[in-house]
Amino acid sequence: MSGRIISDELFSRVLIEPLSSAQVPDTLRIVSGYATYAMASHHLIDVRDTHKKLSVDLVLGMAGADGVRKADHLGFLSLTNKEEFDFDGSVTCSYVKKPLSVHSKVYVWCRGDVPLKAFIGSANYSENGFNQKSRIETVAECDPESAMAFFLRTKNHAVDCSKVDREKDFPDRLRRLSLPTAPSPVVMIETDEKSPYKGCLKIIVSLLIEKGPKKGTVGEGSRLNWGVLSDGSPRRNKKDDPASACRDPNQAYIALPTPIQKSGFFPQYIRDAKDKNMQPRFTVLTDDGKTFSCVRVSGDYGKEIETPQDNSELGRYFRQRLGLPSGAFITAQDLKRYGRYDVTFYKLDDESYLMDFSRPS
Repeated sequence: MSGRIISDELFSRVLIEPLSSAQVPDTLRIVSGYATYAMASHHLIDVRDTHKKLSVDLVLGMAGADGVRKADHLGFLSLTNKEEFDFDGSVTCSYVKKPLSVHSKVYVWCRGDVPLKAFIGSANYSENGFNQKSRIETVAECDPESAMAFFLRTKNHAVDCSKVDREKDFPDRLRRLSLPTAPSPVVMIETDEKSPYKGCLKIIVSLLIEKGPKKGTVGEGSRLNWGVLSDGSPRRNKKDDPASACRDPNQAYIALPTPIQKSGFFPQYIRDAKDKNMQPRFTVLTDDGKTFSCVRVSGDYGKEIETPQDNSELGRYFRQRLGLPSGAFITAQDLKRYGRYDVTFYKLDDESYLMDFSRPS
């Protein structure tokens, strides 16, 4: 065992590389003061790409003291039930109850119940902890036996996330903005006294094309219609090649205008990332209780919001809200009939957002 401090490539060295060791671990047990669904989803997608089996047993140490975001709670439940995507293994998530607070971050790799390798450090099981380029976190290897004993002691004070009343026992605590003004012309502050998000930063994103010859339309083979053409046929991967494979007609993304891309409202976009799975994940909770794990992709500043594990998730969601069949071509008239042409995003924290597509009252 080495106590050498690790401060670079934490995601790979702590959460991925141990899977390939000769000891063949199959379980990762985690105590983390804070943790996010965006991180868990990102991690499990990358583990799935290694074709290894892994079960994750996660304990949120500060849940009783600071509550659990609704978006994260619903996301953890979806991973537990494999509702979003399938993977070889399982997820268990539990919350430490009041009055105990556990701010520690411990990662224990095991084969069954036998601890093999462990890390301790400052990095929470979150995108900010492992994938924030402007932030330095450190971890070091530690004794796996004592780390396992700490995990088990902590879990004795926790309750399974599927068995809690989150609003009663682990209520969400919104961070209120302390600045007198918003940091960008396109970023506003919610001032409505009746809004549960009063004091939160917000932006409004149009679902229509706002410039050029297609202004005022939803688009064809792009945006909410990324996977479908105006005649209802699926778009092909190579639009000029009739022999290329067809896309899922529900594929969709939300386009961000350049001022929003540059505003700092959404997580940082990494221009030199080799693929979308290297982009920081963030969680989007909708006004009707759906949860998506998202990334920003494309262009110099991250001009699109996608769901990288399945690019059809957003398309299915918007068609359902609009009362349209799966895979249908969405028109501006459909949005007019629904009652709005845009969505509002509220920033709940650095990794969690609320997307409001509710009908205007």
